Amino acid sequence: MKPEETKRTAVNNELIQKLNRAQQGDQQAFKEVVREFMPQLYGMVYGIIPQHDDVNDILQEVFVKVHRALPQLQNKQAFRSWVFRIALNTARNHLRGKARRELPTEPEEFARQAGGDFDKTPEQLEQAEVRDQIFKALETLSPEHREVVTLVELEELNCAEAAEVLGTPAGTVRSRLHYARKKLKELLQPYFALRGDAP
Repeated sequence: MKPEETKRTAVNNELIQKLNRAQQGDQQAFKEVVREFMPQLYGMVYGIIPQHDDVNDILQEVFVKVHRALPQLQNKQAFRSWVFRIALNTARNHLRGKARRELPTEPEEFARQAGGDFDKTPEQLEQAEVRDQIFKALETLSPEHREVVTLVELEELNCAEAAEVLGTPAGTVRSRLHYARKKLKELLQPYFALRGDAP
């Protein structure tokens, strides 16, 4: 077995042990699971709804649902895709319930979360600007294409894993991803051309 496979197996076994304890009512084990998955889920939900306050509300709801449903979870090996699916469906419901309000642009939000721009290096400012442009481009995609890009490009799931989370065939995920990448390249081309970079 390769070293990375050994490490992945050990991490997975550790997660399963925590899930077993959480199912038996160990709140500390559940908190550890939440801590482990929070960054990934935050990134995924933010890719769909780029508003920090909404993302925090959604994640609270997600972990309440996970806590309630965890005792019935049989296949702990599939926990990752299961929790991603709960987060995705919760984010979708949130979008539907928001009466199609316009998503905000985010530069001020990035600055607020990072404590302002004053103490940032030029490289950090440049990274924030690039990230902002990418999220603005993401907002122009349909929810279906935005979800696929978020899962595959931002959360680094493969197409099969993304298909499991989305409940769609892997071929559909690949075709949506191909379209979304092409569209994002078109949208970001002028910005990167001005910078002298290629997207």
